Amino acid sequence: MPIDQVTFEKYQLAQERAKELGLATIEVLDGAGVLLTTKRRHNIEVQAIQDVSRRLDRQNAAKLMSFYYGRNEGTAAEMFEAIQQWLDLVCVNKAEGTLGEL
Repeated sequence: MPIDQVTFEKYQLAQERAKELGLATIEVLDGAGVLLTTKRRHNIEVQAIQDVSRRLDRQNAAKLMSFYYGRNEGTAAEMFEAIQQWLDLVCVNKAEGTLGEL
């Protein structure tokens, strides 16, 4: 798997700093936040869920229904479907880097 230039440069800098400081390269990489440890992966997942929760909290049920169904009222199942469609849109926009303020 190819590594992007920025990550490679961070790795090289960490190697140099490790030699200067007499530390293991792995310690310097971890300190620089370059490594994806189990704890960091967990924190990323938690932050992602919290972000979606905040975005959903900013939504209005009537606004979602109006956007996806063209009316403000509906059944619980329709509201659930509107939320699913909204989540799908959030995922697509996040993947494309166009998330903005959904």
